[in-house]
Amino acid sequence: MHIDTLLDAAETVIARQGIGSVTLDAVAAEAHVSKGGLLHHFSTKDRLVEALVRRCANDWRARYTAAYDGTPDGPGRMARALVGMCLGDNELWTEQLRRSSSAVFAALAQNPALIEPMRVVYADLHRRIAADGLPPGVGEAAVMTMDGLWLNWVLGLVPIDAAMKARLQKALAPVLTPPIPARAIHRKTRGPTAKRAGGRAR
Repeated sequence: MHIDTLLDAAETVIARQGIGSVTLDAVAAEAHVSKGGLLHHFSTKDRLVEALVRRCANDWRARYTAAYDGTPDGPGRMARALVGMCLGDNELWTEQLRRSSSAVFAALAQNPALIEPMRVVYADLHRRIAADGLPPGVGEAAVMTMDGLWLNWVLGLVPIDAAMKARLQKALAPVLTPPIPARAIHRKTRGPTAKRAGGRAR
């Protein structure tokens, strides 16, 4: 039995019954395995919930790392990657992700001590942001904006649509892509051709 199958079953049970009513028996029944088969992987309910949190955290790390690898180098690379991923990838906003995130929120509300895997991943993300070459606070503002967007979407506090994402992307783009210094623009404009032309004129 694949671990993800067991965790998917746990998410389904949490969504249907609430975290307070979740039992290992209910998760085993949802996954169509024996309770002994479930206990082989997760000895307690807390270990099962911890695995849910760890999977959510690792998925988040994998997503922003892949986005970073696919983003052009330069100041603000991590922040640009994060914003581009969250606001430009509509496939990210799935009902599966909403259900998974809701299950993790519910689990952590009952036992906040299990949040450590998420703390580790966010520490990594903020280290990357701190080394991103942007003015102080700019990258952090981008991360907090994306977190707020995600929270509003998961909890259904505010409708998140394409128009809102486009507005946020337009607002953030100028501060996440520092302007090229005028001296660099001048050198690029002149270039080798301009220098040769200038030499012939003299």
